[in-house]
Amino acid sequence: MKYYKKLIPEKWQVFAFEEDGSQDSYVIEDMIAISPEEAEIIAQTPPQDPLVLDILRSGSTERNWSWPPKAYQEAIGQISVCSSSIEVLIRTVIWHIAGLDSITGRAFTGKARINELTEMLKALIESKAPQLKDDAVEISSRIKDVFARRAVYVHQVWTMIDGAPAVGKLFIERYERLEKPKPVSLSEMYKLADDMNQIQSDLMVSILTPLLSSNTP
Repeated sequence: MKYYKKLIPEKWQVFAFEEDGSQDSYVIEDMIAISPEEAEIIAQTPPQDPLVLDILRSGSTERNWSWPPKAYQEAIGQISVCSSSIEVLIRTVIWHIAGLDSITGRAFTGKARINELTEMLKALIESKAPQLKDDAVEISSRIKDVFARRAVYVHQVWTMIDGAPAVGKLFIERYERLEKPKPVSLSEMYKLADDMNQIQSDLMVSILTPLLSSNTP
């Protein structure tokens, strides 16, 4: 066997290929040829990835217990409440269009995620009330946008940068890099909550109310 090493990252990893050259196409530019003895030493060395060790030693976990401050926690709560209300309302609209009672409706949509619910809504509108198709597409697009923004505040990790609250993916999502946390303002968080409230209003006015009116004898 022919042995090579590659840094991935900050740690040498050993690769072995056939001597006859049949696997030479797998040898890439940043691999370094080594002896069998060096390969064995590297393979027996316990992994100590400085990147991971730095994260564990940084104290970020301790900081996260105290961040965000109370005012930001309240803003997160407002965003969570508003997003839950959107999910409840969109399920209600779906049940109405599909002619389902709440018990049956929950059986079909109870575990559906928001993207699945918006696609379901658009499909039902196109089938049952095509005159509302454009409104449904536009509202669904806005729902997708606000839930993507919501995920930043609710699912990412809170810390601080230069004394200001910030969020980011401090865990390793891709081994090669970490996302740098970004400062967050209360105004942009409450703007998201306001956008969610507006979506609820538009969903009622543009979709649910016309559907209810069309069913009135």
